[in-house]
Amino acid sequence: MSRPKRPWYSRALRLRNLYLSHAWCVVFFEGSIALGLLMALTELVSWWVVPVLPLAVAAMVKLNDFIAGTVDR
Repeated sequence: MSRPKRPWYSRALRLRNLYLSHAWCVVFFEGSIALGLLMALTELVSWWVVPVLPLAVAAMVKLNDFIAGTVDR
């Protein structure tokens, strides 16, 4: 039997130890973009946060995947 197709967010980050559902991928990617936009529109942060926040969230997810793999061994 073949494994179910993983969400593109998981494949793009090449996650090996975390298995995110489609809903979590939407929350992590689109939610971080929406949060960055809302914070920029309310002038809590400058506009450079909008592209940087999703990258920071992706880095934290990848770091969590790396730590999960290290602890699992």
